Amino acid sequence: MTVAGRRTTTTKTDPGSLMTGLAMKLSELEQAVGRQAERFGAVIDIGAQITAARDVDALLVTVIHRLSALLAADAATLFMFDEETAELWSRVLKGSTLKEIRIPATAGIAGQCFSTGRTLLLGDAYSDVRFNPEIDRQSGFRTRSVIAAPLRHVSGRVLGVIEVLSKHIDAFTGDDRMLVEGVASQVAAVLDNVRLLEQLKARVHDLDVLYELEQEISSTDEQSDMLERGLARACEVLQAKAGSVLLVDEERGTLYFKSARGEKSEALVAMKMPAGKGIAGWVATTGGTVRTAEAEAHEHYDKAVARKLGVAVSAVLCVPIHAQGRLLGALELLNKKGGFTQADERLAVLLAAQLGRAILVSQSRDEHQRRTRLETIGQMLAGVMHDLRTPLSVISGYAEMMAEEDDPASRAEMSKEILRVLGHLEAMQGETLAFARGEKTIFPRKVYLQLFLNDVAEQLARDFERSKVELKVVPAYTGPAKFDENKLKRAIFNLARNARDAMPNGGRFTLTAQRDGDELVFIGQDNGPGIPAEIADRLFESFVTAGKKHGTGLGLAIVKQIAQEHGGSVSCRSRPGRGATFEIRIPAGLPND
Repeated sequence: MTVAGRRTTTTKTDPGSLMTGLAMKLSELEQAVGRQAERFGAVIDIGAQITAARDVDALLVTVIHRLSALLAADAATLFMFDEETAELWSRVLKGSTLKEIRIPATAGIAGQCFSTGRTLLLGDAYSDVRFNPEIDRQSGFRTRSVIAAPLRHVSGRVLGVIEVLSKHIDAFTGDDRMLVEGVASQVAAVLDNVRLLEQLKARVHDLDVLYELEQEISSTDEQSDMLERGLARACEVLQAKAGSVLLVDEERGTLYFKSARGEKSEALVAMKMPAGKGIAGWVATTGGTVRTAEAEAHEHYDKAVARKLGVAVSAVLCVPIHAQGRLLGALELLNKKGGFTQADERLAVLLAAQLGRAILVSQSRDEHQRRTRLETIGQMLAGVMHDLRTPLSVISGYAEMMAEEDDPASRAEMSKEILRVLGHLEAMQGETLAFARGEKTIFPRKVYLQLFLNDVAEQLARDFERSKVELKVVPAYTGPAKFDENKLKRAIFNLARNARDAMPNGGRFTLTAQRDGDELVFIGQDNGPGIPAEIADRLFESFVTAGKKHGTGLGLAIVKQIAQEHGGSVSCRSRPGRGATFEIRIPAGLPND
């Protein structure tokens, strides 16, 4: 056949061959579609498993194994980013002889993927300068093809990397890359929720620890015991093998060990060191925090303390103890296996703050108790000084009489009286010392009222002889009773002296002793001006007085205290211009007690 001067040849196509070729193409297409459908179904299945996951670690293992099977990969790793160490670590590791892989977050193919947030597909890893063969050397695995996809959260934050490996060159395709990226995005969403849940659990754990510590330190009033318990809890929770609480002595400018645990801790408690010396001294002085895995490498580490005690120190976590703007000291924890973490530091800061508040409360309580004790002792001493007036007046009177008395027998009798009154003063001194030591405050014994009242009448007579007040003692009951003779004398003298001082122009004071059933009653009655209305309701309180030039306001408070110490009471009846009647009631006791 000739067309435009050219000869052409017509080739006939065999219809059977054409159909066979089309069938083969269609079969290949069907197989490709089937593979894609299988992969798509696998991705959907993986997504469903991820959504329903409860055990995240077990799920991640399953995901990596499924992904490896779909890609016919020889190995796969799921790396997570460790914020504390700035490393990528293998949370899931398949197909390797290594138990764990840790690499810098910028090293190798995984580090490049994490840093840039972009997926990498390599046909031959050893031809890429970014590849780090060190892991292959450690494991004996020969890496060729690599897909590394970032675990990117929807916020854009990269949480880690999924890396799949093959021993064959150009083993993975672009479709494989898309598959890994799809799985990585689903895993990232779950891991972010897991991270938030773990953070929440950590906060709840911290709150539980703080609550338990509060229970521990609230169960004791002693500061040393409180700190011992707090330190024990901190060492237990943070897995420290040793620890100490150091407090600042502001007056001396030193730091001292208040509590210590661990090897040779007994020797630490006795030690003091200059403020600012060593890691703990620097923390307690500056308020900074130290966390180091190697103590000797730290600039503030003082080898002298460890050398003196013969204790090896490795990891150290030291945080300040402060409260209300005051630096009180430092909490130092030592030798945790593997070193202390950032989470440990956060919890230690919380524990130290709680200890600081407890220390301030304890110091405030101790200071209040000291002030209260001193005030009480001061009041008691004022009362003693107040009560010294009567016996001193008696001694003074007898001394004056002895100076003018020539009769040896009379002088001897006066000397005997002075010695008896001095014995009373000595008893008052004993009571004061017993009170200061927190010992028993009354010493009851069997007393015969006749002898007791005779003695009281004689001493009061000496005290009243220079006044215009008439004294009368009525012994309505003269039998035995049981009470503290010296203290009851003080109470009666105070009533009598108050009545005398209230009647400077003269009057009458009557003391009556009587028995009323099982009670012994002493009644002091005067015909003076009575009790002023403005102090009537506060009559037995300390330092309440009205109009007395040298009054301390302690006399009636002492009377009340003595009556109550005997298990009794004191009361007063008074009308303006009609005098006052005081009544002391105490258990009489029995002669055979």
